[in-house]
Amino acid sequence: MTFQEIEFALKANRVGEEDMQTLIHYCRTKGTDYQILDDMLVEMGYEKVFTDEFFGWADADDEYDDDIYDHEYLERTPHKHKWEE
Repeated sequence: MTFQEIEFALKANRVGEEDMQTLIHYCRTKGTDYQILDDMLVEMGYEKVFTDEFFGWADADDEYDDDIYDHEYLERTPHKHKWEE
């Protein structure tokens, strides 16, 4: 994730300009550890931004009902025309 993407995520979650600059400066000097960034956000009074939902990762503690996802998948159809002789 680039610094611009981190800045966009912070702006989208309404993080203040000064706090955002503090977090970006931390990333540039110490690296991007998203857990630490989330902890810093909580200390500043914001909600966590860089959660598993943000990245699309499943949380190991979440329980999923496999019956919900037990359905047939559609088969891809070729998008290119096939010539027949």
